[in-house]
Amino acid sequence: MLDRRYKTLAVLAKTLSYTKTAQHLFITQPAVSQQISNLEQELEVKLVAKNGVHIHLTSAGEQLVQYVDRILLENEHVLQQIRTNSEEPIIKIGATYSLSTFLLPRLIKNLLPTTTKIHTLIDNTAEILTALRQGEVELGLVEGNFDKNEFDAITIQNEEFIGVTSQKNPLLDKTTITIADLLPEVLLIRESGSGTRAIFANWLATQNYQINEFNQQIEIANPTTIIELLKSDVGISFMYKSLIKSELDKSTLVELPLDGFKITHPINLIFLKESYFAKYYTEIAKKLSN
Repeated sequence: MLDRRYKTLAVLAKTLSYTKTAQHLFITQPAVSQQISNLEQELEVKLVAKNGVHIHLTSAGEQLVQYVDRILLENEHVLQQIRTNSEEPIIKIGATYSLSTFLLPRLIKNLLPTTTKIHTLIDNTAEILTALRQGEVELGLVEGNFDKNEFDAITIQNEEFIGVTSQKNPLLDKTTITIADLLPEVLLIRESGSGTRAIFANWLATQNYQINEFNQQIEIANPTTIIELLKSDVGISFMYKSLIKSELDKSTLVELPLDGFKITHPINLIFLKESYFAKYYTEIAKKLSN
C-alpha cells in the first residue's frame, strides 16, 4: 500500500490548495505541508512550487502523481475483487463509437464463456482515455492516438480507412479524385476528440490541407447518423471500411477513388501502463484477435 504522503500529494494535485487538501483528508493544513515537505526531502526533488499565492506541481511532481494515480487505481481494482469474494471479475470496457459497432460485439461474445459481468462505455477516443485514467474503465478499444508512456497497448488488427459517398455522387464519374475535387462537397466529420477525425486531419496535414478548407462541414458524433446521411445522398465522409461493409457490398455506398489516399490504421486494446492485470488483459486481447 502507498505511504499516506503520496496520497496527500495526489489530492493536492487535484485541489492545488493546502486548505482544500486538508479538508478532504480530515487533517490540518500544517500536516499537509509537513507531509509534502518530508516527501520532497526524502526524494530530494521539488514537487510543489509557488507562484505568488498560487501553487502548482513541478514537472517531477506531475510525473510522480501520474504514477501514484495508477497505483491507487490498481489498488482499488484489486480490493474490489477481494471484496466481491468471486473469481468472476467485472470487466469494464470502453470503446469508441466506430469500434463499438463492429468490434466490441465480437469482444463481448468471446468473453461470455468466462464472465457474465461486463460493463461498457461508448465515447470518443479522448473520453475513453480520460475514463481509463479515472478508473471508470479498465480496457479501451481505440483507434486514435494515445501516450505510450501512459498506456500499454496490444494491437488487435489493422483496419482499412477509406473515403466514402453515395453511389449517386457525380464525383464518381471521375476515374481519380483529388483533394481539390472534394473541397466543394459537404464533409460529414466526427467531433473533436474522435480518433477517426484525427486520422483524417493528420492525413490532410501531410497534403497541406485542413478540414476547415471544405466549403461545408457537419460535425456528427454518431457514425450511424453519418452513414444514414451518406445513404441519403448527402456529402462525403471518411471511416473504417468494416463499419460500412454491408453498404459497400450492396453498392449503396461507394469508396472514393481519392488519389494518393491509402491508410491502414491499427486498432488497439489499451490499459494503464505496467498494470498488475496486464497478463489477464493480454488473454482478452488474444480472444479478440482470433
